[in-house]
Amino acid sequence: MAYAETTFTNRSRVVLGMHIDTQLLEPDQIIESDVCIIGAGPAGTTSAQEFLDSDLRVTLLESGGLEYNPRAQQLSSGEISGDLYEPMEDTHLRQVGGTANHWIIKMADKEFGYRYAPLNDVDFKPRAAVPNSGWPITRKELEPYYQRAHTACEIGPFRYQAGSWDKQGFETLDVEEKGLVNNYFAFGPTRVFTKTIPEKIAGSKNVNLYYNATVVELLCHADSDKVSCAKVRTFDGKETLFKAQYFILAGGGYQTARLLLASNRQKSNGLGNEHDVVGRYYMDHSLSPSGNFYPHDLKLINRLGVYDMRLIDGASILGKLGFTEKTLEEQQLLNFTATVFPMPKARDVDALKALRSIAIDLKGRRFPKHLLRNAYKGLLGGKHLMHVLFQLLIHGAPIMPGFGQGGWSKTHDNHKKFERLELLAFVEQSPMPDNRVTLSNEKDELGMPKLKAHYKWREQDLKSISKAGKLMGQALSATNLGRFVPAGDGNNPVIGSLGLHHIMGTTRMGNDPATSVVDKHCKVHSLDNLYIASSSVFTTGGYANPTLTILALALRVTDTVKTRVTAGEVSFQNQQEVLEAVT
Repeated sequence: MAYAETTFTNRSRVVLGMHIDTQLLEPDQIIESDVCIIGAGPAGTTSAQEFLDSDLRVTLLESGGLEYNPRAQQLSSGEISGDLYEPMEDTHLRQVGGTANHWIIKMADKEFGYRYAPLNDVDFKPRAAVPNSGWPITRKELEPYYQRAHTACEIGPFRYQAGSWDKQGFETLDVEEKGLVNNYFAFGPTRVFTKTIPEKIAGSKNVNLYYNATVVELLCHADSDKVSCAKVRTFDGKETLFKAQYFILAGGGYQTARLLLASNRQKSNGLGNEHDVVGRYYMDHSLSPSGNFYPHDLKLINRLGVYDMRLIDGASILGKLGFTEKTLEEQQLLNFTATVFPMPKARDVDALKALRSIAIDLKGRRFPKHLLRNAYKGLLGGKHLMHVLFQLLIHGAPIMPGFGQGGWSKTHDNHKKFERLELLAFVEQSPMPDNRVTLSNEKDELGMPKLKAHYKWREQDLKSISKAGKLMGQALSATNLGRFVPAGDGNNPVIGSLGLHHIMGTTRMGNDPATSVVDKHCKVHSLDNLYIASSSVFTTGGYANPTLTILALALRVTDTVKTRVTAGEVSFQNQQEVLEAVT
């Protein structure tokens, strides 16, 4: 497509901050700003917020719309192989606010939110048990950005260690001398990314959010080490070039790698891919039921409210169990943490599930054959059902404790409702170069190559998960408070979910360009003005949900870019270079 010189010459400066539907723009425009952020999920919106009310002109580009659009979502479809089974398009959202629109954990203050935790110190270090491990930065270097991320997310105080929160009269399991540690997840509201920050941008003077703006290619001049512009294409075939001094890729682990690989006009292997590293070292987090702890005295459950979601000092927190750094190193384990949820008897669980199934059938006015069978199961657990429904109505206590909703510790007769404590573990995956994403021969509706994702379990990872579950069970049994029964056969781990949609590692951070894509400042090694604020830069994943670390890195990147652009280190490429880059 030809971009006439008059388009460039007559272009207006970016208008005052607002939300702009890219589909309504005149075709073949070149829009200029100081900084262009690609992706309006948590990382992109957080970065954009840092520029509000500054003298810098910023554009924030989002492939999706203000609301969910299945047509835009389908642009994320791709091929999967190996042990992967979930469709690629189900792992993230193309929409303003990004995947935060899927966060529906009911926090202690009744808002919908999401689970946060920082990476541990050990996650940044080289570890014998984790191949290709070791970040080029330390946890200490990231600490001030973690603090700022907490403020940005409205999470509350930055406190995650045992003893850092008032226990409200509850106890923790006595495992501190047995290689385990009690610590916490924190929770923050979804609306920060889906409503609060987008509304601030709508009223800003210097930041524009362009939605329905799918970036299909990053363009460079043939002899330049700088990105010239981002090419946006809409469903009606119109194209717009967004030109900036600096670019920040703030998408997820799939789409960030995809954009670099697809930007192969000037560099045949894609941008930043001189050493065939882009797309490699693909990781996620897995969910593994470790087993069940049966207390000798069920009244113990009444005293373990630390492991429930509670509101303290304005923050929603949830206690959990993990391993000390010493144990991880000595036992050669991947990082591993487990939540502790009280569970009713198996018959009562069946009754609750049956009741839910009946409700779904009746709501849909369906009367399948299994309706009577489920009704019978419900009757078998009738006593328990009546009790938990009463607690739900009076105290708001959940029928079945889990990640979606806390509150079970509000009542004082949990020993009558529950018989065991279920341990559900979040586990790390090793960064392996053969687990990777590559471009497919198939293209999406906008003409951009789709992705192929391949992941295969490493045998040592499965052994580590199994070993960690056993060690945690042994530590609990050593308290003499009950007995631990491992999940499955006790020798092979039960994998509840291979991936939690935490796509990491595909543009990893490092000092050596031969084994990494970005440097310790998250700048692409071979490009002077392209930064990445994404889980894709993670060198290892630890066990923690990646969002808090993503936001800390996004804030760090934003500070770097602000400093550089204010100092005028990079000037705009001239008109002719931009036009040559797209022809």
